[in-house]
This record gives sequence, C-alpha cells and structure tokens, in this order.
Amino acid sequence: MLYELKAARLEPLQPARMGRRAGVFSHFFTHIGSSVALVLGFFGLLGELSAVSKGLEPSGMIVGAPIMILGAIAYRSARKRALGEASSTLARWMFEISSLVLILALLVAQPHLKTLMATDPAPYFVIPLWALTAWLIAATQALVRSHN
Repeated sequence: MLYELKAARLEPLQPARMGRRAGVFSHFFTHIGSSVALVLGFFGLLGELSAVSKGLEPSGMIVGAPIMILGAIAYRSARKRALGEASSTLARWMFEISSLVLILALLVAQPHLKTLMATDPAPYFVIPLWALTAWLIAATQALVRSHN
C-alpha cells in the first residue's frame, strides 16, 4: 500500500529533448567521425611540416594528412546534406567534387605511385580509399534523401 502511494506521487516522464545539443562544441559531437579525421589530419600535417623544417626526410603523411583533411571536409559536407542540415546547392557539390579532385591530384602527382602504395599503403592507398568511399556513401544518402 505504501508503494502504491509513492507511485501515485511520481511525476510523469518528460519526453526526451529532440534536436541538437546546446553548447560551443556541439557541432563536433554531431559529426564526431569527420571531426576526429580533421584533428588527426591537422596534427599529422603539423608534424610533417615540423619534421621538414628540421631538415628530416618527410614520410608519407606529408601526402596522407592533406588527403585526410580534404576527405573529411568533403564527407562532412555530404553528410550534412544527407541529414538535411544543409541544402544541396551547386556550390556545395562543386566544393565536394573539387576536394575529391584535389585528393586524386595529390596522388597522381607522386612519382612511383605503385611502389609507394606497396611500401607505404596507409597514406597512399588506405586514406584516399577511405575518403572516397565515405564521401560516396554520404553523397548517395544525400541523393536518396533529396528524391524522397
């Protein structure tokens, strides 16, 4: 009986808050994967530039870091279109495509690319493949959303 009285005094559950979290860094948590890729890309690029400034031989991340940054930016743009956070404009499409073209240009500009892909696959094969695949998935989702 005492339990029933206590239960009767409970307030009804409030519906969960829908929408974005409030806060300065909320946009980082909305797109956590691309935010991590951006941070890793920027730190990788800073590390490579620091090594080059000290006279050391650059590693493959001198190419992999900019590819990671460009891929994350293009993916984030496509993902925002897929989620309806941004409209699908021609300028946004051109920005994404130009980012992907820059990725391909960075790869094609490397001498002995096949050898580099075999000896150091992360910056010359895995990161570009990840960037292009992630963008293709997000862009396809955005196209499906726009047709529905």
